[in-house]
Amino acid sequence: MARVVLGMLGLGTVGTGVVELLSKHRHLTLKKVAVKSLDKDRSAMPSCPLTTDVDEIINDPEIEVLVEVMGGENPTVSYLEQAIKKRKHIVTANKEVLAKHGPRLFALAKEHGVAIFFEASVAGGVPLLSTIHKGLEANEIESITGILNGTTNFILSNMEAGKSYEAALKEAQDLGFAEADPTADVDGFDVAYKLSVLAALGFGHFVKPDTIYKEGIRNITEEDMALAKEFGYRIKLLGTAAKGSSNGSSKNTGFDVRVHPTLVPLEHPLASVSGPNNGIVVRGHAVGQLTLIGPGAGKLPTASAVVGDLMNLAGALKLPDFASYFQPAIEASPASAAPPLAWKCPFYLRLVVKDTPGVIGKIGNIFGTHNISISTIIQRGVEGKEATVVILTHDVLGKDMDAALDELKNCDFLSSLGNAIRIFRSA
Repeated sequence: MARVVLGMLGLGTVGTGVVELLSKHRHLTLKKVAVKSLDKDRSAMPSCPLTTDVDEIINDPEIEVLVEVMGGENPTVSYLEQAIKKRKHIVTANKEVLAKHGPRLFALAKEHGVAIFFEASVAGGVPLLSTIHKGLEANEIESITGILNGTTNFILSNMEAGKSYEAALKEAQDLGFAEADPTADVDGFDVAYKLSVLAALGFGHFVKPDTIYKEGIRNITEEDMALAKEFGYRIKLLGTAAKGSSNGSSKNTGFDVRVHPTLVPLEHPLASVSGPNNGIVVRGHAVGQLTLIGPGAGKLPTASAVVGDLMNLAGALKLPDFASYFQPAIEASPASAAPPLAWKCPFYLRLVVKDTPGVIGKIGNIFGTHNISISTIIQRGVEGKEATVVILTHDVLGKDMDAALDELKNCDFLSSLGNAIRIFRSA
């Protein structure tokens, strides 16, 4: 295999892993690495020089491939654009840049005859993107649903074992799974970026991240975890990307792309995915349902995806017009996500109500008015003059559930709306 010369931006956790794995592949030559500071103490150093000047890499005609593992949106997107214009192929792990700027970057790559490889941007060491792009090429992808953030899955797994959200988050931070500011993970932003990338591969359009419904895990309690398990579920933060809205309508109102906590049946494969692992279910019209489970983050799993991309690229680099083979069919214009009011699924509700006669009947009347059919309703934990009411519904449109909850909030008997969580429904 011919020698391929690389330049790399970033030498953090993933970058260090890339250097470690590249040492086993002599035909992939890392010529230079750009870093923020030359004075930083590093656990591992590459054999090549370091620089703080990215232009030294972008303008080096010998460097054929730019490996981007520095993260962040700016100035990263500018570096990638410059490198593409210099006809360098790109290997990146940056889901945020792809989600926000993917249409422009892929159009630019096509214009200049280069390819963008991005396996490491979603699901770490799980070969999800290559499976969708090439392994399932004969299929029309119908939906992609999964646990796409290892940090939140670790937190929820620990909460199921009895820890509070705060204690589980602190442990995740102590182990390096969560950042000091965990917002991107626990509020769903990280998953939204990944869903945009998955929609691009699965459906041909990136989805604007700011149109994707995001609901995180901050409001999940140990009580919710215990009640979910009692009813035969586990709570997971799921991301879903599906064609059209999930209300059964033939009218295409945008892609059904969303991230929120979900009660997953214990018998479903995703319910068994624990700790920092990822699990994804891909549904194709020919293959049916395919499940992939594995490490979604970490130094070597993510570096494995980066170096795997480099090996695929190196194997084809000298072939004529090879870049077109690796360029996915992605439209230049991004799509918007369908509005959440159009979604249809069952719900789990935990209400704290005043323990007075007739409350259950009043709740039933309100739900009936808004076309909500109750599957199960129980009263638990009477303390003083309050009780907890737990409700599981049949399928309900989001707009109907919102209307019912708005009416409930104005009722004198409701002390608080403990939680409202969607129950898994195949897209």
